[in-house]
Amino acid sequence: MTLRILTPVAAATAGLLAAASVAFAQSAIAPTNVAPTNGKSIKHGVPFTFKAHLDPDSAGSGVFVKVSKSKRVADDGTLANDIYFRSMKQGANGQWTKKVERYPALTTHFLNRKGRYYWQAYSIDCSDGTDDCNIEGPIGSFRIK
Repeated sequence: MTLRILTPVAAATAGLLAAASVAFAQSAIAPTNVAPTNGKSIKHGVPFTFKAHLDPDSAGSGVFVKVSKSKRVADDGTLANDIYFRSMKQGANGQWTKKVERYPALTTHFLNRKGRYYWQAYSIDCSDGTDDCNIEGPIGSFRIK
Protein backbone atom coordinates (compact mmCIF):
# COMPACT_ATOMS: atom_id res chain seq x y z
CA MET A 1 0.00 0.00 0.00
CA THR A 2 2.79 2.45 0.93
CA LEU A 3 4.61 1.69 -2.33
CA ARG A 4 1.50 2.62 -4.34
CA ILE A 5 1.42 6.06 -2.70
CA LEU A 6 5.15 6.71 -2.92
CA THR A 7 5.49 5.87 -6.62
CA PRO A 8 3.23 8.74 -7.86
CA VAL A 9 4.85 11.11 -5.35
CA ALA A 10 8.34 10.15 -6.58
CA ALA A 11 7.27 10.58 -10.20
CA ALA A 12 5.78 14.02 -9.48
CA THR A 13 8.92 15.09 -7.62
CA ALA A 14 11.14 13.94 -10.49
CA GLY A 15 8.98 15.89 -12.93
CA LEU A 16 9.25 19.06 -10.85
CA LEU A 17 13.02 18.69 -10.57
CA ALA A 18 13.33 18.19 -14.32
CA ALA A 19 11.22 21.31 -14.99
CA ALA A 20 13.29 23.29 -12.49
CA SER A 21 16.55 22.19 -14.11
CA VAL A 22 15.27 23.21 -17.57
CA ALA A 23 14.17 26.60 -16.19
CA PHE A 24 17.56 27.08 -14.55
CA ALA A 25 19.37 26.05 -17.73
CA GLN A 26 17.26 28.48 -19.75
CA SER A 27 17.87 31.36 -17.33
CA ALA A 28 21.60 30.66 -17.49
CA ILE A 29 21.57 31.26 -21.26
CA ALA A 30 18.93 34.00 -21.42
CA PRO A 31 19.92 37.41 -22.78
CA THR A 32 20.56 40.11 -20.19
CA ASN A 33 19.54 43.76 -20.55
CA VAL A 34 22.30 46.30 -21.05
CA ALA A 35 20.51 49.43 -22.32
CA PRO A 36 18.32 51.25 -21.73
CA THR A 37 18.87 50.76 -18.02
CA ASN A 38 15.82 50.18 -15.86
CA GLY A 39 13.80 53.40 -15.40
CA LYS A 40 15.88 55.47 -17.84
CA SER A 41 14.19 58.58 -19.28
CA ILE A 42 14.50 59.09 -23.02
CA LYS A 43 13.47 62.23 -24.91
CA HIS A 44 10.53 61.57 -27.24
CA GLY A 45 11.36 61.44 -30.94
CA VAL A 46 15.07 60.81 -30.33
CA PRO A 47 16.23 57.37 -31.50
CA PHE A 48 18.17 55.21 -29.03
CA THR A 49 19.67 51.74 -29.11
CA PHE A 50 18.50 48.63 -27.29
CA LYS A 51 21.47 46.58 -26.12
CA ALA A 52 21.46 43.05 -24.73
CA HIS A 53 24.14 40.50 -23.94
CA LEU A 54 23.90 36.81 -24.77
CA ASP A 55 26.60 34.35 -23.78
CA PRO A 56 28.56 33.67 -27.00
CA ASP A 57 28.48 29.93 -26.17
CA SER A 58 24.67 29.93 -26.20
CA ALA A 59 22.98 27.75 -28.80
CA GLY A 60 20.36 30.49 -29.19
CA SER A 61 19.28 31.43 -32.68
CA GLY A 62 19.33 35.22 -32.73
CA VAL A 63 18.11 37.77 -30.21
CA PHE A 64 14.85 39.66 -30.50
CA VAL A 65 13.42 42.65 -28.64
CA LYS A 66 9.81 43.38 -27.73
CA VAL A 67 8.33 46.60 -26.32
CA SER A 68 4.96 46.82 -24.58
CA LYS A 69 2.95 49.27 -22.47
CA SER A 70 2.37 46.44 -19.98
CA LYS A 71 4.59 44.04 -18.00
CA ARG A 72 2.09 41.26 -18.68
CA VAL A 73 3.60 38.21 -20.36
CA ALA A 74 2.02 35.87 -22.87
CA ASP A 75 1.89 32.08 -22.54
CA ASP A 76 5.27 31.83 -24.29
CA GLY A 77 6.92 33.95 -21.56
CA THR A 78 7.55 37.02 -23.71
CA LEU A 79 5.84 40.39 -23.32
CA ALA A 80 2.21 40.30 -24.34
CA ASN A 81 0.55 43.01 -26.43
CA ASP A 82 3.86 44.11 -27.91
CA ILE A 83 3.81 47.35 -29.87
CA TYR A 84 7.34 46.93 -31.22
CA PHE A 85 9.11 43.72 -32.21
CA ARG A 86 12.45 43.54 -33.99
CA SER A 87 15.42 41.27 -34.54
CA MET A 88 18.63 42.53 -32.94
CA LYS A 89 22.00 42.71 -34.70
CA GLN A 90 24.86 40.60 -33.40
CA GLY A 91 28.07 42.37 -32.44
CA ALA A 92 31.28 41.22 -30.78
CA ASN A 93 31.53 39.30 -27.49
CA GLY A 94 27.85 38.44 -27.19
CA GLN A 95 26.60 42.01 -27.64
CA TRP A 96 23.32 42.44 -29.54
CA THR A 97 21.84 45.80 -30.58
CA LYS A 98 18.82 47.34 -32.25
CA LYS A 99 18.61 51.06 -32.97
CA VAL A 100 15.02 52.25 -32.84
CA GLU A 101 13.78 53.63 -36.14
CA ARG A 102 12.66 57.26 -36.23
CA TYR A 103 9.18 57.68 -37.70
CA PRO A 104 8.38 61.36 -36.95
CA ALA A 105 5.06 61.34 -38.86
CA LEU A 106 3.82 58.16 -37.16
CA THR A 107 2.12 59.40 -34.00
CA THR A 108 1.41 55.86 -32.79
CA HIS A 109 5.12 54.90 -32.78
CA PHE A 110 6.20 54.48 -29.14
CA LEU A 111 9.17 56.79 -29.64
CA ASN A 112 6.71 59.61 -30.36
CA ARG A 113 4.42 58.94 -27.37
CA LYS A 114 5.24 59.90 -23.80
CA GLY A 115 4.82 57.24 -21.14
CA ARG A 116 6.34 54.20 -19.44
CA TYR A 117 7.28 51.23 -21.60
CA TYR A 118 8.62 47.75 -20.89
CA TRP A 119 11.15 45.86 -22.97
CA GLN A 120 12.43 42.34 -23.12
CA ALA A 121 15.14 40.61 -25.12
CA TYR A 122 14.87 36.90 -25.83
CA SER A 123 16.54 34.27 -27.95
CA ILE A 124 15.24 31.09 -29.52
CA ASP A 125 16.79 27.75 -28.57
CA CYS A 126 15.02 24.42 -29.04
CA SER A 127 18.09 22.29 -28.29
CA ASP A 128 16.83 21.06 -24.89
CA GLY A 129 13.72 19.46 -26.39
CA THR A 130 11.12 21.71 -24.73
CA ASP A 131 7.96 22.85 -26.48
CA ASP A 132 8.71 26.48 -25.61
CA CYS A 133 11.87 27.49 -27.42
CA ASN A 134 11.86 31.11 -26.21
CA ILE A 135 14.64 31.89 -23.76
CA GLU A 136 13.34 35.05 -22.12
CA GLY A 137 15.52 37.68 -20.54
CA PRO A 138 14.35 39.97 -17.74
CA ILE A 139 11.77 42.70 -18.35
CA GLY A 140 13.18 46.22 -18.16
CA SER A 141 11.43 49.57 -18.22
CA PHE A 142 12.10 53.02 -19.65
CA ARG A 143 10.17 56.26 -19.93
CA ILE A 144 9.64 58.43 -23.00
CA LYS A 145 9.42 62.02 -21.75
